[in-house]
Amino acid sequence: MVFIVTEQLVLDRTTLDKNLLSANLKPAIILAQKVEMTTICGDKLVDKIYNDIETSSLTGNYKKLVDDYLTDVVIYATLYHAATNMLSKFTNRGLQQENSENSGHSDISVYRELKSDAKNQMEYFSQRANKWLYFNRGLFPEYEFCASDGEQPANPNNKLYGGLVI
Repeated sequence: MVFIVTEQLVLDRTTLDKNLLSANLKPAIILAQKVEMTTICGDKLVDKIYNDIETSSLTGNYKKLVDDYLTDVVIYATLYHAATNMLSKFTNRGLQQENSENSGHSDISVYRELKSDAKNQMEYFSQRANKWLYFNRGLFPEYEFCASDGEQPANPNNKLYGGLVI
């Protein structure tokens, strides 16, 4: 799997604990890339970006897309997905809530507020990336709205969230 963000970058730019274990964070990064990035870009553009990262040839508009837009989407989508992943764990004994001797549990309302805030950030950066990519679609031949080969096309309407901005 190719990652467009590092675990350290996610930890540095979010409120996640800096000592968070990789096993708790990596699944959220993978989900963020597979769901959010693919929804915005479509399979073909994501494959092109991954290939360019693997071959160290990510340049120009593709680098701008990743550095200025998709990185923020993946960071805040990771925070959103990690919030649920870290609330409880599936174990051999069933669903278990994490516990520690040195910390107490947060109220579920605090969890909901943090999850909602992460979702708002993710939606903002998704909308921003989607708009930029749509208005610059001529720069990316892999960005297409319909596909006949079974791959997921980009969806320019999917991440245009409405809402009141104050």
